[in-house]
Amino acid sequence: MDADRIAEICTAAYRAAYRELLPPGYIERTAGICFGAARVARQVPADPPRWFGYQVAEEGDRLVGAAGGGLTRPGIGELHLIYLDPAERGRGLGTLLLDRVIAQIREAGGTEVWLSVFLGDGPGIGFYRSRGFQPMATVQADLSREDDHIRSLRMRRALR
Repeated sequence: MDADRIAEICTAAYRAAYRELLPPGYIERTAGICFGAARVARQVPADPPRWFGYQVAEEGDRLVGAAGGGLTRPGIGELHLIYLDPAERGRGLGTLLLDRVIAQIREAGGTEVWLSVFLGDGPGIGFYRSRGFQPMATVQADLSREDDHIRSLRMRRALR
């Protein structure tokens, strides 16, 4: 698995998705922490049940998207990330990746899946709502500082 390409896709998609929504300093700080090549390389191997490894979408021999999740506690799954090459959005690849991560969580005994999406991210919230996720709570965004005032919406989907 190409850790450098996963890092590149996640960073580019993160920047493109949030450039109008979040402060540039937060975007760069978070992208550097979460999608640096060294960190992604360390996460390529799965570490179940906490992390099931990356699920990837490919077009021919080109990697175009990545997603990952795991269990945060028995029965409770978390979608940690899902990003596509910005040029590949709208082709069903996000749904494909989401379905793969949900299948991993279900196979590990998960009965529900949680995720965080930035408050104000209309396309992201719409994507998850249309796939059965319901808003549950608003929280301070991961890696944000109090003075950033960046909030995330926690969403949940029951698995049947």
